[in-house]
Amino acid sequence: VIVGGGTAGCVLAYRLSESASNTVLLIEAGPPISGLLSKIPAALDFALHDDRFNWSYVTDPEPYMGNRRMSCPRGRALGGSSSINGMQFVRGNPNDFDRWASNGLPAWNYSHCLPYFKRMECFQRGSDDYRGDQGPLHVSPATIQTPLDQAFLDAALQAGHGYSNDNNGFRQDGFGLSDKNTYRGRRWSAFDAYLKPALVRDNLLVETDCLTHRIIIDNNSAIGVEYDSRGELTQAYAEKEVLLSGGSINSPQLLMLSGVGHAEQLNRHGLPVAQHLPGVGKNLQDHLDLRVQVKCKEPVSHYSSSIGIGRATAGLKWLVTRSGVCATNLLDVAGYICSRAELEFPNIQSTFMAIAASYDGSHSFAGHGYQAHIDLMKPTS
Repeated sequence: VIVGGGTAGCVLAYRLSESASNTVLLIEAGPPISGLLSKIPAALDFALHDDRFNWSYVTDPEPYMGNRRMSCPRGRALGGSSSINGMQFVRGNPNDFDRWASNGLPAWNYSHCLPYFKRMECFQRGSDDYRGDQGPLHVSPATIQTPLDQAFLDAALQAGHGYSNDNNGFRQDGFGLSDKNTYRGRRWSAFDAYLKPALVRDNLLVETDCLTHRIIIDNNSAIGVEYDSRGELTQAYAEKEVLLSGGSINSPQLLMLSGVGHAEQLNRHGLPVAQHLPGVGKNLQDHLDLRVQVKCKEPVSHYSSSIGIGRATAGLKWLVTRSGVCATNLLDVAGYICSRAELEFPNIQSTFMAIAASYDGSHSFAGHGYQAHIDLMKPTS
């Protein structure tokens, strides 16, 4: 039984159902994602802000941000966040994996994980020592779309940063063209790559619009799940394993609802304690993003393709040829840098977009502009 049909859940369902000796039930709280706009890379904000496919979480008020709340989107559909995100394909830094190995997980060092990275992807530029081209997950390299993209890349190099021909290959640090999960001009999610091809298998059952309430634990073992199946409370029991892949927010919540977490907190909410595990629900790290936006003096951004006849023309070109500005997520240049000289590997991701747009997809201002995104990759507080 797999709880959660997001990125990890799709992979698990695909791999486990490859063996006829396994029967697999995949339970997803959201629906299958639908609508043409969800497949257009440049229209990524439509899926991102559709409450049918997004849990639409917000943070608590932040006292050091004037008590503002930050949006914290999480996918609520088959494919999970890969069905609504910005489609940037970024591997973890090799040092992250080696650090895990040094902390007692030797099977997680980078050299051990690299064959799996290569196995999963189909990189459009072909395979090498670091990239694969036979996997189900299509990865497309970006191209320079506007003079602004080239100017930003040139400026980064002039500022003394290095150049990376492949941020997911030999060298992550430096600036270069980004990779994205698109294929033939369309979003390519974990659902497209893994789950959709497996749906024809008789040993795989996928239940959508089913919210899991708790994991059934007996004698310190997870033996099944209890979930809402269209208004009816249902229980499913596993002969082998229960696999929890609800995501970074929902998985710890479900563990706590099942009695796994900090005993004091569980008691405070009237939940029976199955296992005192204080770390559950703590230590979440996510990449915080801020934007610097600038108006253009010249009409060289994507603005003309986002309004009026330009928008209609770009949309029609995508419908007919799956190409043009609509076939990109507009985040074509990216860089990875260290915020301090003493750091051994990058903690800042910088991406560039040749248009000035708000997170809801609206224009930040009328006219041509651009924005640089700065993401803190390892935030602490």
